[in-house]
Amino acid sequence: MKSKQDFITMSLDLNLFFLRIMKEHSFFLEIAFMPVNRPMAEQAKEFKMGFEKLLAEATNLADGNVSRPALESKQFVTQFTVDAEQLTNFYTGMPFNTRLTKRQLMLTPDGSRNVSEQAVESLNRRAHRLTSKLAEFKERLLRNVLACNIFTINYPLLIEHILREARLYMAQLDALNGQGDSDNNNSFDLLNLEAFWNRQMGEHAKFIAGLLDPSEESLIDTARMFGKEFDTLTAKAKEALEINSNFPGITNDSISATQRLRDFKAAGTQGLLDCNIRSIIIPLLADHVLREANHYLCVLGACGT
Repeated sequence: MKSKQDFITMSLDLNLFFLRIMKEHSFFLEIAFMPVNRPMAEQAKEFKMGFEKLLAEATNLADGNVSRPALESKQFVTQFTVDAEQLTNFYTGMPFNTRLTKRQLMLTPDGSRNVSEQAVESLNRRAHRLTSKLAEFKERLLRNVLACNIFTINYPLLIEHILREARLYMAQLDALNGQGDSDNNNSFDLLNLEAFWNRQMGEHAKFIAGLLDPSEESLIDTARMFGKEFDTLTAKAKEALEINSNFPGITNDSISATQRLRDFKAAGTQGLLDCNIRSIIIPLLADHVLREANHYLCVLGACGT
């Protein structure tokens, strides 16, 4: 059974990571709609603002109550996040709360400030409720895109990809608040999460390859290589799940591949900020997928490596 402080820290770690991810998903959806779909863009904007409000609340609760490994992993914010927000604002005209991002860079870890367990439970419930509404929005959008009723510059696979992450977030919030299926804890064991995140990492690589300018042949080749490597790792994790056997080598391979992909993403984010890479990758998207790699390394027990 989790202690009060464990519940608080685990909840705030999860929310600091995923609330920003959900906020940015909403932004990526917002800017991808055509003028004819302005009402849907406005809905996405409302989601973005809602997640930002919850993220600010989580940040207030988290100072002194976030885990040191998660904080040092740079899964909440990276050294690039403020600059990526500012450049994305310049490109799109959409405002970003960089003050909130800077506050997160100043967070301190390890239970040094007392907060109410009830306040954290309330945050978890409201985060779940808003994420559920966003997931429904993503599902509806995906159905309409696949039926050729709506055009958006987001890949259909990207919409499916971010829908998966919303569902994972909700399931993990349920587990923290004691609402998950206690007889089905396997949904959060390492192999299940490896199968999930290896798939996500592979798709990140494929999205990168598809958004780079065709002239960036070397970067495209590297991204495609990562896509194939993570497809193989995903298949291995799923195979191990089917025979209910955990092979240590799979996790070691996942750590190694994710570290190399993380470094590739970090170099790419810096290259975009420095205007040294030709692409149609929005800078905040590059930082977004970098943070997800940092988070996955923590899932694998390799925070900050």
